[in-house]
Amino acid sequence: MESTTAHTVAELVAARWDDHRPGLWFEGRALTHHQMAAGAAARAALLTDLLPPGAEPHLGVLLDNTPEYPMWLGAAALAGAAVAGINPTRRGPELARDILHTECRLLLTERTHLPLLAGLDLPGVRVLPTDTEEYEALLAPYADARPDPSRATPQDRLLLYFTSGSTGAPKAAICSQGRLAAAGRSLVSQFRVRRDDVHYVCMPMFHGNAVIADWAPALTAGAGVALRRRFSASGFLADVRAYGATYFTYVGRAIQYLLATEPRPDDRDNPLRLGFGTEAGAVDAAAFERRFGVRLVEGYGSSEGGAAIPRTPGTPQGAVG
Repeated sequence: MESTTAHTVAELVAARWDDHRPGLWFEGRALTHHQMAAGAAARAALLTDLLPPGAEPHLGVLLDNTPEYPMWLGAAALAGAAVAGINPTRRGPELARDILHTECRLLLTERTHLPLLAGLDLPGVRVLPTDTEEYEALLAPYADARPDPSRATPQDRLLLYFTSGSTGAPKAAICSQGRLAAAGRSLVSQFRVRRDDVHYVCMPMFHGNAVIADWAPALTAGAGVALRRRFSASGFLADVRAYGATYFTYVGRAIQYLLATEPRPDDRDNPLRLGFGTEAGAVDAAAFERRFGVRLVEGYGSSEGGAAIPRTPGTPQGAVG
């Protein structure tokens, strides 16, 4: 377990410079921690030049779980900017409202999501697909940038991620650099995250679960991250084995979907030691541990960060989850 005294996410990103161990895996590609830090630094420099003077330093990210997502999280941290995670299941005026509500002047996306934006009125928002030659040309002049965490403070907002919208239009809850760094430290300590761990990020990164409970502790400890573009119950165990994943997070019905896959005699033959999330339920959590040999830890935290309820050994059955 790697200790850290970092008080900003920018410091955590910069700490990975010159760390040439594999740090991220995605669809047959592997990037080192150093390459991820260098990518964040280049994007931070580009972001500084792209944001209009006087504009709120907010950027929207409408991406699947690709390497661009964590690199832009790191870039925002280094630049003192904030990322609004844009939910691709939203449509039409609701999608436009999310982007404009968070005052984004730049929207990072990919070509597969461009049809979602067709016809939307997004005044003052520059849309930049990350899988184009234009994007590569924009980034190229910043290839030699180094991460400089000195611009960031713990009070800087870093995440603008939406609540569920169950009581009205979704609100953008604010998470500062200090809060995210503290969450990373707390989870590293709680779950004894090590440098040789691999965190499997299969929940969508526009949601706080994947960023706060999965990516942040990995970054804090110097652990690796394996990305799944979108959650797949049928592909879950194959990914876990291929990447040597030791930890994952979940929300909603993900555990039920995994339990609904066809059981196999070798289901317990996997490197996972822990899953952390919400809404699995006591019955499904017990069934998951019996089948896969993996303990699930349930907890609940409000998007705004004012309350967190973990399950402890004395928690009454069914009280959390």
